Amino acid sequence: MPTPAQAIASLMQDLLHLPVGVDSMQLIAAGASGRSIMRSSQPEAQGILGIYWTANRADNASFVPAAQGLAAAGMNVPTILSTADYGEGRGACLVQDLGVTDLLSLKDAPWPIRKAAYAKAFRALIPLHSLQPTWELQPAFESSMYRWEQEYFAEHLVGRHLCKDAAAFAAHPALHLMAEELAALPRVPVHRDCQSQNIMLSAGKAWLIDFQGMRYGRAEYDIASLVYDPYMDFSEQECEELLSLYTEMNGSALHEDIFHACAMQRLMQALGAFANIGYNQNKKWYLSLIPVGLRRLRQVTNRVQLNSPLREVAQWLQDVI
Repeated sequence: MPTPAQAIASLMQDLLHLPVGVDSMQLIAAGASGRSIMRSSQPEAQGILGIYWTANRADNASFVPAAQGLAAAGMNVPTILSTADYGEGRGACLVQDLGVTDLLSLKDAPWPIRKAAYAKAFRALIPLHSLQPTWELQPAFESSMYRWEQEYFAEHLVGRHLCKDAAAFAAHPALHLMAEELAALPRVPVHRDCQSQNIMLSAGKAWLIDFQGMRYGRAEYDIASLVYDPYMDFSEQECEELLSLYTEMNGSALHEDIFHACAMQRLMQALGAFANIGYNQNKKWYLSLIPVGLRRLRQVTNRVQLNSPLREVAQWLQDVI
């Protein structure tokens, strides 16, 4: 079985018909998901990115068919240049390199620049929610998946980080009801991890990446992932402007309760991940994101109206965090 560097170098050699050294491979990203992303330092390989994956996560092998399907539908996604299958859930591919500018890289830019970039992101994302995919997606958002997000948050954030009763938090009937009601709503294709590091800016447009987790769910989940992204730490006024911008571009207003429910779900999932990765994978930087994520979660719960069916969930979260 080749190493990630060997697999990617071999694909580049076959594509370019030139020698590409394994020692020229530069690791850009590698994580617990079993994916390694690399560039070659050789000039001949400029504009090409290599991705190697294992079976550590079920959605890793979905990247290529999703990229090909999205590209065929006219979406802004990187072009697949070549692929290799190594069996046992392992594989590699070469894709168009979109550079290094993502939404997160604009975190400290003036607000007009960030807002314009998010307009591009919405322009790239909105068509995804009306697609009819012809390829197999990951399992849809059922009540069990929403419950998994809640329990993930309970175990890692409530229990491990806050040192409170995780089981009692997860057992609240209002959380169960929110999961069931979200799952009963009509669904559309969603990115599933639509945060600032997964939107690239290149050639004057926004591009979607890391969409291997695509599945059917609520469009509000993706929008909440962008607007309440803990990596970005927007002010309340900036969040309001982004929501108004999305409404204007989409041509219809968000349903407040559905949006708030999706935002709470997404933030529970993200906070659970930050605590899990920070403590269990010893990547302490993720723990620094928890205070911002908790502020975002409080911000969402404060937006829930007193007469909303979500008020009990919002109050339960406020009491715990």
